[in-house]
Amino acid sequence: MPTNRKSYDYSELVDSFGPEKIEARYIALYDYLEAFIKRSKYEDKVSIANSVLNQTVVDYFTDIYRLKEFHKIDHINYIKIHAYTAYWLLRRKPLQIIKDDEEDIELAFVNERFVASYLLQFLRGKHEKVIILENDRQDYIEFVKNVEYFLRYRTITPQMIETMLESYMAGMAFCRAIDSI
Repeated sequence: MPTNRKSYDYSELVDSFGPEKIEARYIALYDYLEAFIKRSKYEDKVSIANSVLNQTVVDYFTDIYRLKEFHKIDHINYIKIHAYTAYWLLRRKPLQIIKDDEEDIELAFVNERFVASYLLQFLRGKHEKVIILENDRQDYIEFVKNVEYFLRYRTITPQMIETMLESYMAGMAFCRAIDSI
């Protein structure tokens, strides 16, 4: 992969992943972002910056390309996929405020809130419709708050997000092991 950005035309990414896969990633992220805007009732306050989302997708695939080349692997695991996607969404911030609202202090962190939602949706996976038990609700709320705080105020790397996701998965495995006793 060329190191001089000026001469790099991304053809290696297209050759490596195929235009369909790159476009599918863009569309999927766009749909997630759009659903988040609607869920948050931000239709008149926030828009998706297409050029920023496009750069997010390019940066994601560039990192994945480099990982695969460095480790000499054909595929990466789903945790890395979500960690690197989340990282570049945080870094590029494709959600742009188009109408400020001084009453809504969360608006300033719209991208971080989106990424938290994206990661939590991934973590819940096929269990997204499961309702957290009342006894566990406060623990889950604190976890969500901690994820949002982490994304807002900490220095983030894809590896840190990956570790967070793996820790959650390990905790789930531990809970299943306890439940089977």
